[in-house]
Amino acid sequence: MSVRRSLAWAFSGQFTAAFLLFLAWLVIARLLTPAEVGIFAIAYASAGIVNILAAVGTNAYIVRELELEPAKIDTAFTVNAILYATLAALIFLLSFPAARFLGSPGVGEVLRLLALRPLFMALEFRPSALLQREMRFKPISLITGGAAAVNATCMVSLAWLGHSYMALAWGVVAGSAFSAIAYNILAAHHASLRLSLAHWRAVTAFGLRMLTISGLALLVQRVSEVILGRLQGLAPLGLYTRATQISDMIFFNLFGTATRVAFVQMSKDHRERGAIRETFLRSLELLTALMWPLLLGLAVLAKPAIFILYGEQWLAAAAPLSLLMIAQVIAVGFGMNWELFVLKDETARQTKIEGVRAGLSLTAFTIGASISLTAAAIGRIIDCLAGFLLYHSHMKRLAGITTREMWRAFAASFLLTLGAVAPPLMLMAWTDWSERTHPLALAGAVAAGIGLWLALAVLIRHPLVPELKRLAALATRRGPRAEPEA
Repeated sequence: MSVRRSLAWAFSGQFTAAFLLFLAWLVIARLLTPAEVGIFAIAYASAGIVNILAAVGTNAYIVRELELEPAKIDTAFTVNAILYATLAALIFLLSFPAARFLGSPGVGEVLRLLALRPLFMALEFRPSALLQREMRFKPISLITGGAAAVNATCMVSLAWLGHSYMALAWGVVAGSAFSAIAYNILAAHHASLRLSLAHWRAVTAFGLRMLTISGLALLVQRVSEVILGRLQGLAPLGLYTRATQISDMIFFNLFGTATRVAFVQMSKDHRERGAIRETFLRSLELLTALMWPLLLGLAVLAKPAIFILYGEQWLAAAAPLSLLMIAQVIAVGFGMNWELFVLKDETARQTKIEGVRAGLSLTAFTIGASISLTAAAIGRIIDCLAGFLLYHSHMKRLAGITTREMWRAFAASFLLTLGAVAPPLMLMAWTDWSERTHPLALAGAVAAGIGLWLALAVLIRHPLVPELKRLAALATRRGPRAEPEA
């Protein structure tokens, strides 16, 4: 499957999932209070501290491996299954002391239910990893959308029936169960329970390196949420969680999906040609040109967006959301770092970098959380600035691009971002940043920003323009019948 077709399928699945969950959370925001959401959030964060062990990267091992023999797949599955079974047991046992420590019996109830999730994730590992390696994103997309539909339907229905924060936990578990079943049906030829430890040293070594990279970042995020809940209370944590949910929905569903496809393509390039420069540079150009305007635009419009979508009781989430969007802008600039370190087999070096970054991040967030939600979000900006400074020179080296090429890509995307954000920024300044700015005025400003963004892209001949033309041609059925491989 071509990169463009892979992206189309991957994005369709993520967009569907994000849209369904977005609609569900619009309803949840009117059915549950910030305190109820906070109970689920701190339980989910507590489970996440244990779940950092799931960041061993066995999926990436399957995708990256140059010669993938059956014994390696069996070993990866076995190591993964042992790990996830251990996680399920740990989360269940954690539920009892966590409820006492956090002073909320509801936290224990949520954790005991969430303990089922790792078991479902273990069952889907083999078919999902192999489909990703084969760039078969159509079934992955269908399963992603289906799991989101099950999650959304379950949590809204149960919240409507009065099950409070447990509705959110049931939604997560139901979505995971659907995903595991669907992968084993749609990719039945990959489904197997064969066990092996033939290559356990290689798999474990790779997994431990990935754990120290991705795991540290997840650990910092989850520990930060627990710290915030302890310092500010469950209701403020619920507000902060609302901001992070919106931030993560945009970042991981858009940027995360695109980089997942880019990683598969770069893995293919590395296996076949030993070079990843062109794919990396094009991905950097396109992603910053698309993500920066969206992220900064939402940062500007956060206040009316929260007010319109979730209501006045959630308005205090607007300031953290604006700051988290700014942090994400910085993160996009170095977001494709682990892919490069994995492909170039330099994960040991990245472990040291992540150790330094984790310490800075947790310190900045804890200091901020002791002050206010806004200060906590500023801690995230400090984290992303540190990440950019630590990673940008290594990214250039590993990708084989020059400083001039990287900053030229950033400069072009920054120009497009200025054009896109200028109309909303002027509107909000004119209305004194009121959350009650009229929706039609907001829509007009957004439309004007998109128009300026397109005009500037055409004017500077940005690489995004040919891609947009190709999409438009395909949408109107005037394009070529078959896409060339990218």
